[in-house]
Amino acid sequence: MNIRFFFIYLFGLVLALGVLFFPYFMFDKQPLRDKNSLRVMTYSSFIQKWGAGPEIARRFKEETGLDIQWINAGNAGLLIERLKFKRESDQPDMVVGLDQFSINEARRFFEWHDVHLINDEIEESLLPEGGHFFDFVAYDWGPLTFIYKEGEVDPPHSLLDLLEPKYRDHLILQDPRMSSPGLQFLLWVVVTLGQEKAFDYLEKLKPSIKVMSPSWSSSYSIFKLQQPTLVFSYFASPFFHQIEENDTSYKASRFSEPHPVQVEYAGVPKFCQNCDGAKKFARFLLRTDIQKILMTKNYMFPVDAQALVGSPFKVPKDVKYLKPIESLSLIKKKRDLVNLWKKAFY
Repeated sequence: MNIRFFFIYLFGLVLALGVLFFPYFMFDKQPLRDKNSLRVMTYSSFIQKWGAGPEIARRFKEETGLDIQWINAGNAGLLIERLKFKRESDQPDMVVGLDQFSINEARRFFEWHDVHLINDEIEESLLPEGGHFFDFVAYDWGPLTFIYKEGEVDPPHSLLDLLEPKYRDHLILQDPRMSSPGLQFLLWVVVTLGQEKAFDYLEKLKPSIKVMSPSWSSSYSIFKLQQPTLVFSYFASPFFHQIEENDTSYKASRFSEPHPVQVEYAGVPKFCQNCDGAKKFARFLLRTDIQKILMTKNYMFPVDAQALVGSPFKVPKDVKYLKPIESLSLIKKKRDLVNLWKKAFY
């Protein structure tokens, strides 16, 4: 590992751990519960002033009178760990930001209310096949790929393309131990190539990797600062630059292989205190106007097709997707796969 790679990774790791443990030290005493409050645990970017959480909470209170008390779990990949070590003072009524991998682990440790039928109330759903689960509400989704800036890098069209010399020291990836997109990339390679060939491939990919970041947010920040590069991110990422920066030069690579898909879910644990309020909030997340907020703040695709009306967002056509269940079948082998990944890179 070169020294630049090491210090960038170390800084990102310290930052990620700080986000996880900061709430414990700085917010030891949560507000007292009352009948008009709803505790929602989620990841940090969701509740930042620029995230979807504040505006959604304001509208929810206006309509229901319920005041949302956010519980910051840090990185999305650490939601279950924070939930496992919850204290009585920060026990949530609801969890927002799980994905198809973390809900599998969530079921191992907790029981959940069956709220999935709320998804059936949407007249025209955009959720890819295989994205529904029996006890969670899917509220947004996004296929993943490599994002690049037009004119700076020739876009790759397959996993094998990434091994070409022209991509040497160009790729920015995420650590699968802490990052959902990082795990998505690892499982994408394993599902597409098979386990044995996958790790041969990762060994060959090492010269192409510029940075292995502990989180998606840090990887994307590095991508914007260090170009020409390609970052593993979401198909909807270019819409951020188009809407927020009036820059249409950011593009999403289209691969010949089916792309991995991340679906975000909300769940109501059976230890909830305000269970009715949590179920109301789950339904609220699927309202068309709230889906628009999620789409333009999270930069993911909505579940409700009506949310696309009047927006610049377009779901990519002629792109193949992995069914979530295809990579989900590998989660039981996650520890073994991550250990093999560590051997490949360290």
